[in-house]
Amino acid sequence: MKTLRLPSHSLLGLLALGVLGACGPSPTTITLEPPELRYLRTQGQNLPLNYTVLDADGRRMMDARLRWTSSAPDVASVLEDGTVVARKSGKTIIGVQGGGAKAALPLDLTILASLDVRAPGADFVEMGRTIKLKVVARNEVGHVIPDAVPTFRSSNEAVAHVENGELIASTAGLATVTATLGHLNRAIAVQVVPPDFARLGLNLTSYTFKKKGQSVQVQARAYNRNGAVLDRVPLEWFSSNSAVVTVSPEGRVTAVGQGRAVVSVVAGRRRTAADFIVE
Repeated sequence: MKTLRLPSHSLLGLLALGVLGACGPSPTTITLEPPELRYLRTQGQNLPLNYTVLDADGRRMMDARLRWTSSAPDVASVLEDGTVVARKSGKTIIGVQGGGAKAALPLDLTILASLDVRAPGADFVEMGRTIKLKVVARNEVGHVIPDAVPTFRSSNEAVAHVENGELIASTAGLATVTATLGHLNRAIAVQVVPPDFARLGLNLTSYTFKKKGQSVQVQARAYNRNGAVLDRVPLEWFSSNSAVVTVSPEGRVTAVGQGRAVVSVVAGRRRTAADFIVE
């Protein structure tokens, strides 16, 4: 069998082409984008980074070999594909290098563990008043997060809403204001009443049912300081013993079983009640 022999200069040319093909283009520019996620849920959570690698001709390189580093591995480590793994709240710098290109991205990681939002007096606030909200967010070791600013949403903007960290009571009624920070939500029950709301009154103070199944409509009225009836005051009804009587959201009391119970109506911090007996 004959062996094909190539001239030495041709063999060297093929070897050179093979080396060049193996090397390929080299990264000249690496761009890192800050992650969109501001607050993390837990330690060990993955945080993928978006990055772009370009060669000398400005073409995007999809399979470039990169070396990733973290300046604070106790805060976050980084995988070969650029995924950051959070270890604890803190600061680190993620570095990446490939060919002659390099880039760095400072990260301030926060693992959000708790959120407390309070609006003192929101359960009974007069129209036109404002309440300064108190917000405390903490990380996984209980340290306060100083720059935590939740977003707020109201179930009824006409009744109450939040502006610049203050709850604004606009119109009499009920609303739920929800604070959202990262993955955590907290709800605040708000009841706005007329500015001169003074007391509640019922059309009866006691009532006796002769048998189970009977019902009676109880009427509640809100009054101002001059004794005039106020509209749009939200009311809540309660029975001290639902095995004796129940009460609907509209104030209809129904006999359930023998005994005695108290039905109360509440508007914020104002309350009045009536006694009921089922024979």
